[in-house]
Amino acid sequence: MRQSIVICGMVAGLAIVASPASAQQLQLPDMAQLSAGAVDVVDVSVDQALLGLAASFMSNGADDKEVKALISSLKGIYVKSFTYGKDGAYDPAVLDSVRRQLSGGQWSRLLAAKSAAEGSDTAIYLWRNGGKAGGLAVLSASPREVTLVNIVGTIDLEQLRMLQGKFGVPDLKMEGAPGKTTAPKPKQ
Repeated sequence: MRQSIVICGMVAGLAIVASPASAQQLQLPDMAQLSAGAVDVVDVSVDQALLGLAASFMSNGADDKEVKALISSLKGIYVKSFTYGKDGAYDPAVLDSVRRQLSGGQWSRLLAAKSAAEGSDTAIYLWRNGGKAGGLAVLSASPREVTLVNIVGTIDLEQLRMLQGKFGVPDLKMEGAPGKTTAPKPKQ
């Protein structure tokens, strides 16, 4: 369910343009508190210099050229993901500082989805400066998983699809992404 919610949020109108990177980058909570009981931890912090270095190692194939163009406009990709072996292994209040950052200022919530059955809470935020948008944040929490994604810099929806599975960005199974198939429509 979480991935389909993320997909809907992306389709809802992402068109990110240049804006100050410092305002878009979130101050993430103490990772030691979240990783203490985790069985799997993913911690990706790729700043602009590392993105440039990665681009220099890519080939000049068509796909790599598109990815190079994308990462040249980014200031950073930050992904923190924690998986737990049992429910209640982390204190959900640890995420309150991130929620406070996203609840005001220039951040606007594009999508919020909660499932009482799954105990999940997912939200997608867009950073805005006046009439322009920039920066993306995804906060997803469930009883056994917490994921925070913060992409800083110029990006559009089509480019975001190309980031799936690269630089720690989760595979969102977005329609139209390379190597992805679209799900059949349900029969009426």
